[in-house]
Amino acid sequence: MQRVVAPLLVFCLFAVVSIAPLHAGAHTASSFTVLVKESGFSQSSPEIFHNDSIIWYNTDNASNLTHRLVHDHDGDGLFNGSLDWDSGELHAYCERDENNTKVDDSCNTSFVLQFDVNWTEGDYDYQDLRSDGSTVNATIRLFKDMDSHNASTAPSIGSSFGVNDDAPEDNTPTNEATTPEDVLLYIAMGTGGAAVLLLGLLVLRRPEHSDSSESE
Repeated sequence: MQRVVAPLLVFCLFAVVSIAPLHAGAHTASSFTVLVKESGFSQSSPEIFHNDSIIWYNTDNASNLTHRLVHDHDGDGLFNGSLDWDSGELHAYCERDENNTKVDDSCNTSFVLQFDVNWTEGDYDYQDLRSDGSTVNATIRLFKDMDSHNASTAPSIGSSFGVNDDAPEDNTPTNEATTPEDVLLYIAMGTGGAAVLLLGLLVLRRPEHSDSSESE
């Protein structure tokens, strides 16, 4: 009996070790899309983690308004502090020449912002200042890591917030390439799985050989 129990314990230990990397992997920094529409944002309170980025696209083709996204972190009303942000005027369309180059280089339809380690976790209120004088408020919820996220589910990597429209004009990459850490993680998982399978076969075959030797 002891000859069977001991290998089984070792088998369980290897199984736990091979599965552990699935839970220990760090959050991969990703980019998320929020559409700026005539009716408001496609998501008014996105939830992200440190080092994630948000890309806002102005898709308001109907109202002929420009949109300016601002956050006044220091509360001085100027939007020029170290943690303030100001997207400038975002247009729904930028005129281009025959070479697909923008006629007005200052014309932008999108704005991107990365929330690196300089940002502390918490809620960040910002505004869409429209050219007709109206304002739309929204909030970004920033979490330090997976453990600090108190919602039932975390935002999916590479997902978009409420996006069902056609792709915007400017093709900005929204997913980062596989990192060396990811490759090492996959190798470790594959190696651990192979070791568990081999050990399991040995455990299953061992009692058969033991019985044969005792009968002789």
